[in-house]
Amino acid sequence: MIYEYALDPGLVVDWAINGTGRVVGQFGMDQRRLLSDFPRDWKGQTYGEFYKHFEYDDTSLAFQNAQPTFEAYIQLLTDHTVRRNRMIDESKSWLDEAVAEHSSRPFHAIMASHTGDGSCTAVITPNIIDDIRDGRWYLPTIASARKTAAEIAQAVAPLLKVANSITLIDPYFDPSEPRFLATFAEMMKIAFGSSRCIGEWPSVSIMTNVYQAHRSRDGEFTASQKANVAADLTHKANQHLPAHLPKGAFVDFLCLENPPSGDSFHNRFVLTDAGGIIAPYGLDDFSGGSGHNAKDDLQPMSMGVYEGRWKQYVEKKDVSIIGDPVRVEGIA
Repeated sequence: MIYEYALDPGLVVDWAINGTGRVVGQFGMDQRRLLSDFPRDWKGQTYGEFYKHFEYDDTSLAFQNAQPTFEAYIQLLTDHTVRRNRMIDESKSWLDEAVAEHSSRPFHAIMASHTGDGSCTAVITPNIIDDIRDGRWYLPTIASARKTAAEIAQAVAPLLKVANSITLIDPYFDPSEPRFLATFAEMMKIAFGSSRCIGEWPSVSIMTNVYQAHRSRDGEFTASQKANVAADLTHKANQHLPAHLPKGAFVDFLCLENPPSGDSFHNRFVLTDAGGIIAPYGLDDFSGGSGHNAKDDLQPMSMGVYEGRWKQYVEKKDVSIIGDPVRVEGIA
């Protein structure tokens, strides 16, 4: 759904000097192509290449003519990036280091000014944007995913592999129900698995809603009743989630109620620091029933939607938490 690209800093310098920003505009969350922060502090590295090109003379007319365009490109490219936290060997070329990184933790593609010795098929040049048949740049159409644990997890996998922070938001999530545990387990295999694109394990949170245990016929849903529901869900989380997490990993489990103002807690999302996905019908596995072939239209969030939901749920700007968040530690 969302794809990570390594980009040669020297290309951005060339584009700024020549005023050719056609490729730059095709990066970003809305385009489903995210810049990899490779090497660490890619922005600083690129600024260094820019100043080096002008022999560090920021008073020259050529520098001053190119600088506004360069800074605009940098702003667009780094508005949202995938963090790798990987330094490179300055004695080697950027491309050689990117190819080496790709061999252990793959990018979707590596964009450079040339393809090197041609041995790495992930290396592309800017000319690729003229070939609409090349899947390294022209991304596959988003298709509906079957509501099975495996397919939901695979649809979200591009984010899980690169995320440092993962928040699962589903008001129906019940840690004791196999249909939720199945998808959770598959997602955690990816999030903490060997195919991760960065070395560190992510932080993971789950948010569910106490209202799913209450029906209008039950009358008023009192504060003490909400606290009891939250305590029961938390107990279930402590009982059922640890077996699906590796030892040393953890999940923060939070119970929410509908806030007194703003959105009711209904929609389902996967939010990561690398992007977000909307899951209209939830994250639960629906394959248990006989003959079921249910599908869901999982969609990557646009930048505007993502920023709003990130503030709401991850930064907790508009949520009402019942009880205290509980940290569940893995034992697998």
